[in-house]
Amino acid sequence: MKKRLNWVALMLPVALLLAALGCEKDDKVALAPEAEFRIQPENGNTTTVFTFNTDQTSNPGIVDTMLFFRWDWDGDGIWDTHFSRSRAYDHRFFQAGEYTIIMEASNKAGLRDTISTSLSIIQGYSPPKPILQVTPGNGHIRTIFTLDGSQTSDDEDSLDQLLFRWDWEGDGFYDTQFSSESMVTHRYENAGYFRAVMQVKDPSGLRAKVNQEVPVSMDNLDLIVDFTWTPVDASSADVITFDASACTDPNDADNQFRYRWDFDFNGEYDTDYLDDPTVEHQYQLEGETKVKLEITDKWGLTNRLVKDLVVLHANQPPQASFFAGTHYGNLTSNFYFDATATDDDEDWENEIQVRWDFESDGTWDTEFSQSRTVYHQYEGEGEYTITLEAKDSGGLTAQASLDVHVSDGTYPTGLIIDSDSGDTYGTVKIGNQWWMAENLKNLTNRSCYRNQADNCELFGGLYNWNNLMNGSRSPKARGLCPSGWHVPTADEWQTLIDHVGGTEQARRMLEPDGETDFRML
Repeated sequence: MKKRLNWVALMLPVALLLAALGCEKDDKVALAPEAEFRIQPENGNTTTVFTFNTDQTSNPGIVDTMLFFRWDWDGDGIWDTHFSRSRAYDHRFFQAGEYTIIMEASNKAGLRDTISTSLSIIQGYSPPKPILQVTPGNGHIRTIFTLDGSQTSDDEDSLDQLLFRWDWEGDGFYDTQFSSESMVTHRYENAGYFRAVMQVKDPSGLRAKVNQEVPVSMDNLDLIVDFTWTPVDASSADVITFDASACTDPNDADNQFRYRWDFDFNGEYDTDYLDDPTVEHQYQLEGETKVKLEITDKWGLTNRLVKDLVVLHANQPPQASFFAGTHYGNLTSNFYFDATATDDDEDWENEIQVRWDFESDGTWDTEFSQSRTVYHQYEGEGEYTITLEAKDSGGLTAQASLDVHVSDGTYPTGLIIDSDSGDTYGTVKIGNQWWMAENLKNLTNRSCYRNQADNCELFGGLYNWNNLMNGSRSPKARGLCPSGWHVPTADEWQTLIDHVGGTEQARRMLEPDGETDFRML
């Protein structure tokens, strides 16, 4: 069995001895490197890329181990590279011939060694290197595109020795024959995304091709699109006129356009293409919106423009409303009409004016006034339609109307207003008694005949006696009547009957056109 020697134990006494005796630095000799390189492949042609490797170069001196290399590829005494530490270098010889390759190696001390060798390069052939530029980068069916292959190169041949042919659409079928034209123009007849192909052939028959995408659309961004509208500060009450007559083609003054509009920018055009550059539109709603105009020219090319539009609030007409104190009376009646319910969303109450046409004959019987109430007495019997016209501060008007019936009776009439409810009642004086000429409108505990609401409108309400008297048992109690009035007693009813001539005559008071205008339907 071999034993492993303990070298540390053996060398320790020697090291101690040397330390005791002292050490002295040896002289080091600087030697030039020994240059050497190899070539891969060992032979080739003008298309070959040779690798020159200096890994066999050595540095026998002990001054340093760092080496530097430089090359002269054609042996003309002019170094083609600077010193470099790279031990491998690639180089291609583009011309056939005999070459002397010189390599010089240098160490850090500046000592050098040079070596050279000969290399025979035969003629080789490589395909062209096509470069294609298309301008402009995109366009439309009227755009003339320039396809430029003049930057194409070939290692063996000059540009004027190369031949070019073109496939405009990239469909695999060449649209031209080979020619020396390296720059051509083309116009596409249809919109689409095309891939233009240029193929290049050199004198040796080697070919190469390149392609470039050409987007072609129906948009002509050179067309100037513009439009205005009137009124400028339009509201929802205005019919707006849009005018696109400022649209032009800076490249063709005779170009003709058609126009279509999207008034609310919802993605759907509100008109077809129109020949007239002006169009009218009214907005129903106020607020911010956008208007889009698209124009198309005589070739079908388009461009479009979007503008912001603010539709202002429009003054709305007032809401005309009025009521009559009573719808029935006679030639003695001073009819009361009240328009205080007339309103306007934009104006204060005192900015609204009203006027009246009491016969609706087209002739206004009053001038515009801020007073909302009016009285009128008719000179003849009949059915009359009263028309109210209200006007706001912006001059907008609205009308309302209602009918009244005027009999030929001569009994005095009047009007009362219930201070509690605001209800109005026509009244009539028969003998020495004043009676309400309308049914009581108080809804307290009221029921309708056969529970049909229309019967209350026709015949008045039905009241429980205790409710009607409002709990009172006293004669002439107010009950549910307006202030200043009371529920009639049996004696008062009898006085009325006696005044009109008895029971048979009293029955006529049930008729709407009875001579007393009592109208006890």
